[in-house]
Amino acid sequence: MAGGVLRGAASKLSVLRNKRVLLVIAAVLVAGVLATLAAGFAQRMFAAPPPSSPPPPAAAAEPSSPNSPPGEVVEFRSEQAGFALSYPKSWTRLQSEDPQVELVAAKNQQDSFLVRVVELETAVGPEQLPQAKKLADDIVNSNESVELLAEPAQIELAGLPGYFYFYSFEDAATKQTGAHTHFFLFDGKKMITIVFQSVPKEQFPQTAPTFDQITSSFRLL
Repeated sequence: MAGGVLRGAASKLSVLRNKRVLLVIAAVLVAGVLATLAAGFAQRMFAAPPPSSPPPPAAAAEPSSPNSPPGEVVEFRSEQAGFALSYPKSWTRLQSEDPQVELVAAKNQQDSFLVRVVELETAVGPEQLPQAKKLADDIVNSNESVELLAEPAQIELAGLPGYFYFYSFEDAATKQTGAHTHFFLFDGKKMITIVFQSVPKEQFPQTAPTFDQITSSFRLL
């Protein structure tokens, strides 16, 4: 189900990209000027202030080979957080000083993802999901530049209930517009968030299949 949501998000962004291309072509015909944007590194997934009560630090990093064959993956496991997932071995695992961040990995200056685990004061079950969505809304909307590209959707991933958000945001440093797909999963008193990022947002449809594979590999231990 989560994979279908991601593919739907990529489809929506493809439509937005096509509309943008038509607008650019029209501008060229009228003004005779084509503006180009320079690509830059825009990893801003740490911007949203996390809730209190952080869990223990993430496990030590496993080195990734930049020359690994296409399709080869590396497994990340966190016994403390109780989950595992796989991502392309060619991606580089980065280190975060935030103890809530279990994993950050990047393909290049455009594509990356982050997994964060937050301890909640109250366990979240089916009856608490509406309140949990308010928390997710607050986290997403803490960035004033966020614009939803699709309505938030209730999902289930690896047996965990949660919500999916697809939105654009402006990077404060580069002023480029990026895209986030943001999963909020609830496992008792734990909230697991997975954020996939593409900058600029037009890059997202190209990387969405890889994001989909990473999401599908998520499992509980």
